[in-house]
Amino acid sequence: MPRITGKIALVRRYIVWSAIVLMSALPPAGAAQSAGGAGNDARFAQSAQYPLLPRALEVELALSAAPKHLRDDATVWVLDKSGYAIAKKGGNAFTCVVSRRAGDLFPVCWDAEGTRSLLPLDFEDARLRLSGKSGSEIEAIEMERFKSGQYQAPSRAGVAYMLSPMRYRIDEHGGVTRTTSNPHLMFYGPNLTDTDIGGARGAFVFINRVGPDGMMIVPVGQKEREAIVSDAQSLIAQVEQAIGYRPSK
Repeated sequence: MPRITGKIALVRRYIVWSAIVLMSALPPAGAAQSAGGAGNDARFAQSAQYPLLPRALEVELALSAAPKHLRDDATVWVLDKSGYAIAKKGGNAFTCVVSRRAGDLFPVCWDAEGTRSLLPLDFEDARLRLSGKSGSEIEAIEMERFKSGQYQAPSRAGVAYMLSPMRYRIDEHGGVTRTTSNPHLMFYGPNLTDTDIGGARGAFVFINRVGPDGMMIVPVGQKEREAIVSDAQSLIAQVEQAIGYRPSK
């Protein structure tokens, strides 16, 4: 082999050293995902309003909506860059998901009827957002599909759980606000009003919204709420770090 001159060896050492410096400056693999909404790689539909969570964290957050005895066998869907996908296939009738419609991030767990009739709205919201539709356009499309029969209101009595103490609003700039902790049960009440059920905000039961996807909301008691909040402290801290929530001082 020909002898390498001192000049060539010096050039090679410079190239190797430059590569080492460049590699050390790069973030480790998966850093964007771990940072929650810190970069475009951790967003859905390139929107700061839709930060993607690390999969294991999203699974845990989704399951926090359900009572503990249902969690192990519940199916879980998570959001990735292409839409919702099954992360865990369960054996019971319940399906848990972190809903993100219109930047309103919260976990919910549907029974079989809710899985059939109302869970698809989350999937379609994600698909339409990927296609470039705005929040108001998506809401109009969904209401029109209920009218046309493409979407159907729940056809029987049933329950959905929102027992997690976590719910957040994320605006189009990525600003995060936390809503008041209100773990509750939801019973299907298509097109019912508070007058129909004797409900009122802050009472034992009330209607969340009037429409085919309306629900009778039944908050848990104070003792149960305090226990839920206490058990969820570690998860709350992880979720809020991932989505970039900063409590006001």
